[in-house]
Amino acid sequence: MKDVGMDYIALKGIKLSTRIGVPETERAVPQVLKVDIELFSPVGKIAESDSVSQGIDYAAVTAAVESLATTERKTIERLAEDIATLLLEKFRPEGGVKISVWKKPADLNIDSACITITRP
Repeated sequence: MKDVGMDYIALKGIKLSTRIGVPETERAVPQVLKVDIELFSPVGKIAESDSVSQGIDYAAVTAAVESLATTERKTIERLAEDIATLLLEKFRPEGGVKISVWKKPADLNIDSACITITRP
């Protein structure tokens, strides 16, 4: 998990078009969600070498997250867990991940709902 002084990579505002929602009618049409990701991992090697091969590749992380959008889900909580599991297994950030998923609920008079999870 994140320690004081732990480096992290933040990818903010990844847009996912996916079918999500508790009622079937809400899942009938794809919705655009916003995902924020923090990967806690030292960046010293990449900073020293100036080579992405020594660190976590932002494009590869984004593509991996986008690949999850093809699966229909009922909750943003499930999507956040799926993203965290994928990133921990595929990219192995030393200090874990923090994932936030934002959506505009179809039937509520609010700007957005968000779930944020942190996993070691």
